[in-house]
Amino acid sequence: MKFHAALFDFDGTLTPSLPLWVRAYQIALQTFGIEASDDEVLRHCFFRDCADVAVIYGSFTGPELEVQLDIGLQAAFLQAELFPLARDVVAHCRDHGLHTALVTSSPRGLVIGVLQRLGILESFDFVICGGDVSNYKPHPEPVTTALAALKCEPARAMMIGDSHVDILAGKAAGTRTALYLPDDHRRFHNVERLHATGPDHIFADHDELPALLQLPELIR
Repeated sequence: MKFHAALFDFDGTLTPSLPLWVRAYQIALQTFGIEASDDEVLRHCFFRDCADVAVIYGSFTGPELEVQLDIGLQAAFLQAELFPLARDVVAHCRDHGLHTALVTSSPRGLVIGVLQRLGILESFDFVICGGDVSNYKPHPEPVTTALAALKCEPARAMMIGDSHVDILAGKAAGTRTALYLPDDHRRFHNVERLHATGPDHIFADHDELPALLQLPELIR
């Protein structure tokens, strides 16, 4: 079946930003007098709501952490860059007639600023960010909202991401799914949980994506 749309996650999929999230949490926790190592942040903060993190530490509230985390993200993401082939892959999709969307739970103010700075915002037909919907991934709402905006049937779209929530959201919405899993992501993710989501494809390099999307090979 010919694909009509490619839906991309942002963090860890188009930009190697997972270390930046670690740094943002460290900046936020420092405001509460907590010096957290990378491993501690990964154990206590990653893939958790701020309210849950607040319960673990007991020295601040979820809303207080949200405020400081946003400040930390704005500082850390000044260093955000794209993966080497990310720009080319998104452009390749557009050049061959696919609609493109960015489907992320990261804050809109943060994401749009980074996309503009990196000169890739105009490569997307639609962008949906945290706060634009009532339910975040793994709920299908962000994906179904993007599909509606692109006027694309779920079966003709591929949800591409690096996290279990990306794959679960895509599957719940009825799209095909592709999990980005390079070796250096293994310290950020529970690999068994990733495989348990049952992605249709797993890839380790962006130059593999055109074939998964039934497009011609990407010419570097």
